[in-house]
Amino acid sequence: MADPICRWRNPYVNTVAELITILPNEELSQTRAREMVNNRSPYDFYRTPYQLACQLGLYYESRGRYFPKFTCTPTEVDVTQYLTNWIIHYSIPNPYTRGFDNLQPFSIHAAICRHLFDAQNPIQWAATCDRLFQQGIGNNDILVNSINRYSPIISINAGVIHLKENKNYTDLQPFIDVDISGDRNDKEYFFDLFTIPSQREGNELFQNNDLVPNLTRQDVEAISQVQNIPNLSQTEKNQIVAARIGQGPFRRNLLINCGVCPITGVDDSRFLIASHIKPWRISSNQERLDVRNGLMFTATYDKLFDTGFISFTDDKRIIVSPLISDENKVRLSLEHNIFYPTLQLLGREEFLSYHRDNLFKYG
Repeated sequence: MADPICRWRNPYVNTVAELITILPNEELSQTRAREMVNNRSPYDFYRTPYQLACQLGLYYESRGRYFPKFTCTPTEVDVTQYLTNWIIHYSIPNPYTRGFDNLQPFSIHAAICRHLFDAQNPIQWAATCDRLFQQGIGNNDILVNSINRYSPIISINAGVIHLKENKNYTDLQPFIDVDISGDRNDKEYFFDLFTIPSQREGNELFQNNDLVPNLTRQDVEAISQVQNIPNLSQTEKNQIVAARIGQGPFRRNLLINCGVCPITGVDDSRFLIASHIKPWRISSNQERLDVRNGLMFTATYDKLFDTGFISFTDDKRIIVSPLISDENKVRLSLEHNIFYPTLQLLGREEFLSYHRDNLFKYG
């Protein structure tokens, strides 16, 4: 017997909101994040609650770094919308479940919807569980309560799965094929499955001019093209689109790989911007996510690099455009040919060559 969802509390809105409050809402070292959690939590968080938080996709840890899902305090409506998306995509086995070793990862909600659609009638929950899990499961009540509370289409009552009020069987179709990872151990993909409300449909990130003030027509066209690429899951598309503003796995992996501005030495992630070396709009999808196609800068130097007023040689020396006046070079603390030892160049030589040849302003 294995548990598809851990038993701590039901993942109701107030419970999830409490977990979000306990978790830091900024990118930190894993050690610092855990210190903060232990100081905030009224219970032993890393005994059991952490497992529910991970299964809910509320945070992700990798190579000594901590990344939160929510970077601000969500409203009750936000949490409810998040959990609706979560129950639709929640899959087992996943990185935070034990057992189910004979199963390929699948969305529980999608599989139930498929069986209900095939039957075109209410179906028995117990028999469906046997078909899905191929063994007895624990914490059945937690799973049922989660489906009943957050599914927009199905309910389980008195051991019977049926449609919610005012729904018909054709309404099940959009919920049958949903994006999940085929690798039960892929923590990053699992984390990115569950989007917060402002990130729905991926490209909505880029409809807010305050968030992305320099979005060009070419960027809009490229983003639209990403959404139409075949053979990519929606999560993969979202990751590529998110990389446009230095978010998602591109930023996370860049922070791990070179989480310091080579010019200022600032290593506080709150002040660092993940910048593509070869611009996102003209990169391949692989290059858009490639950590070697990125550097971390504080805002001023990110702007200078992005617009081609500075670049770097292959021996870690800065090149300063002659289009910057001597007075402003002083104000910006820029001096041509200065050596920056913390600049991470390994694997980035080809991208920096492109930057020098195509973006740098020689005058």
